[in-house]
Amino acid sequence: MALDDIAPVSPPAAEFARRKAVAAALRDVDAGEDPNAAASALGVDRTTFDGLAAQAAEARRARLSATLPLRFHDAPEDAEKEIHQDLSALVSTGDGEGLWVGADEGAALERLIAERGVDGRILGYGGHKRFQLKDFFDFPNGTDEEADVEGLAISDGYLWVVGSHSLKRRKPKRGQTAEEALERLTQVVREGNRFLLGRIPLAAGDRPGVLEPVRKAPAIDSASPKRKAGCVAMGRKHSALSRLLARDVHLGPFMRTPSKDNGLDIEGVAVRGDRVFLGLRGPVLRGWAVVVELRVAAKRSGALKLTPVDEDGALYSKHFLDLDGLGVRSLMLEGQDLILLAGPTMDLDGPVRLYRWRGALASQDSSVVPRAQVERVLDMPFGEGVDHAEGATLIALAPGEAPTLVVAYDTPAADRVLLDGDGALADVFELPEHW
Repeated sequence: MALDDIAPVSPPAAEFARRKAVAAALRDVDAGEDPNAAASALGVDRTTFDGLAAQAAEARRARLSATLPLRFHDAPEDAEKEIHQDLSALVSTGDGEGLWVGADEGAALERLIAERGVDGRILGYGGHKRFQLKDFFDFPNGTDEEADVEGLAISDGYLWVVGSHSLKRRKPKRGQTAEEALERLTQVVREGNRFLLGRIPLAAGDRPGVLEPVRKAPAIDSASPKRKAGCVAMGRKHSALSRLLARDVHLGPFMRTPSKDNGLDIEGVAVRGDRVFLGLRGPVLRGWAVVVELRVAAKRSGALKLTPVDEDGALYSKHFLDLDGLGVRSLMLEGQDLILLAGPTMDLDGPVRLYRWRGALASQDSSVVPRAQVERVLDMPFGEGVDHAEGATLIALAPGEAPTLVVAYDTPAADRVLLDGDGALADVFELPEHW
């Protein structure tokens, strides 16, 4: 679309449309299109196009506005790693008053409470309390095996939680001989607890905005049934969902490949009504990331069952998105749009970017999402061997302020770890004014 053809319905609307057109053209250039052709399509000369590209790159540069200490006090003594070393998912409740945190290790959820200044601004999170997932779900392999929690979401009075659904390749240990290391790299583990997709009712606690997970809770409204904890049926090696995906023409072959080897690896969940979106870190297929969409319903016991997503009876649909070769690390819903934190599928440091899939909820069937519909919003910082962005949520740090993007990291750098060793710093990034 030529920039001069954009109808100026209003100055903000015209500017937004111009920015989208430029962003789409720049992504086409990144994918290999001739910059001169892109400039011509926009109706500008090459010099102007290069200037627009520089402005867009500067606008995408993530701007750190604050850091928030996340303090964990209720940690298990026998854990291989501290909680703050393996953060994998974030979601907030009560205007940021409560913060739920998922970690790769173990089978538990962490809840933190906002610590505010005299002006009401959130300065950090503490008041840590740990909740064991075994109190809400019946795990097929007992409670010692990790659930590998990778995604959290809040919807209709429930806290949703998803495990990676991935296989795990063992890593060589320090001090092993070459033969021992090679042998360990051949070992691939399938853990049934990782196939968790469930939800837990949340009930009011002693502090407004800080909710308590419970097995049963009253209905949200008179037209709804009572709320009960439940999950999609799991077995020792599979779940109802994993068996479906294992037969999928695109995803099935990757169910036998470990995560971080481009195997199937769920790392994000977003929920609206009965629609559940699962973001895949892997596989990425010829540069295309995948979001799997489900419909769910609850049985009288609270257990979840998959229901058809279309008139043909399919139990899931797939959405393929061009995220510049990256996979999904976190999912959020904002209005009708999906917000995707994306990073490498393999065990690499970066790049890390924030994308916005506009009109995601309008997509009812399996789709290949047009490039212009997925906007690259922010280019995020990342470390070398440390500071891997894993969890993200939107929080307004003070009453009346616009939401900001709060990001937590796996393998935090030394200067991110709190001095007492009980936690780590999350980053707060400004979002563009019209994003």
